[in-house]
Amino acid sequence: MSRRRQFGNVRRLSSGRWQARYEVEGGRSIAAPTSFATKADAARWLAGVETDQAKGAWVDPLAGRVSLDAYAWAWLRGHARLAKRTREIYEAQLRLHVLPVIAPGVPALGTVDLTDLTPELVRQWYAALVERHSPSVAAKAYVRLRQVLTVAVNDDRIAKNPCRVERGGVEHHPEQRFATMAELAALADAVPDRYRALVLAAGLGGLRQGELFALRWDDIDLGAASIAVRRKRLRLASGEVIEDDPKSRAGRRTIALPAVLVAELECHRARYGAHANGYVFSSEEGTPLERSNFRQRVWLPAARAAGLEGMRFHDLRHSAGTLAARTGATTKELMARLGHASPRAAMIYQHAADDRDRRIAEGLDAMAEEAGLRPPSP
Repeated sequence: MSRRRQFGNVRRLSSGRWQARYEVEGGRSIAAPTSFATKADAARWLAGVETDQAKGAWVDPLAGRVSLDAYAWAWLRGHARLAKRTREIYEAQLRLHVLPVIAPGVPALGTVDLTDLTPELVRQWYAALVERHSPSVAAKAYVRLRQVLTVAVNDDRIAKNPCRVERGGVEHHPEQRFATMAELAALADAVPDRYRALVLAAGLGGLRQGELFALRWDDIDLGAASIAVRRKRLRLASGEVIEDDPKSRAGRRTIALPAVLVAELECHRARYGAHANGYVFSSEEGTPLERSNFRQRVWLPAARAAGLEGMRFHDLRHSAGTLAARTGATTKELMARLGHASPRAAMIYQHAADDRDRRIAEGLDAMAEEAGLRPPSP
């Protein structure tokens, strides 16, 4: 009766402990990362390796002998289709929060080989980020690290992803701030007249700041009361200015304008020019608007003057979503108007407009009374 060929081999070391080894294609011999107290322990380890190979789950230990620093930058270079701003964000996250030393006693992850990254080490790094920076920074960096190491698993560099912090990538944003219609009017009154239509386009139309800064007159059809959102404009940290497609495919959209905004835009065009290819909103010098200059010189003073200090310009977009939800807009309609690719963000505005449900109930009361349906007397 023939015996099955044994996988690998074990031998006793001079120390009395046992070593396990096995061969891979090409005749290369691989030893277990540690020795074992008994021969049976060494044999069990070999059996586990054999099972992994049979399942296709085995990973060559040498494949993971590359530093996270080297692998992460190679991973980023491989993303040729990333938008410039997204690439800039990823680079900053790797450079500032993923790869360097975060706190004494916690090794710089960039110096650690992929195969030596453990769930315990990742938890230590994550806790240090939360303590030294913020939960939001830690969540963003964790998502990036997990993304890199997921590719490492797919590349057969490591067997499992060591990123196992429960809800580690979940950001807890502060409650979003919304301007009421009265507050929006106060903000429009507080900014210089040149920027009044800009504030109202953000608070009623829901355009992002970069979309507003890129808006040209040939994007606006005042007769049809609509704006076609076709591009965004922003300045990178490098100083380069880019104008390209909106944030997502859903960002390319045409939105209907309320009459009050049409009137504001007509007045703005009459006062500040209407060259077809010219920007709708520009500085007093006639140059394209810059985010930092606009914030410091226009927005912050206006927010203070309106009694809304701390409100961000981006909060006007939240306000537009909330006001639209209060008209009874569905999730799908909010997604289309605001350029959201998923319903998750649009649903925020519906939750913020829960007071509309009370208006519905009050409306039903009025209808019932009109029809003669009245509650019984006590």
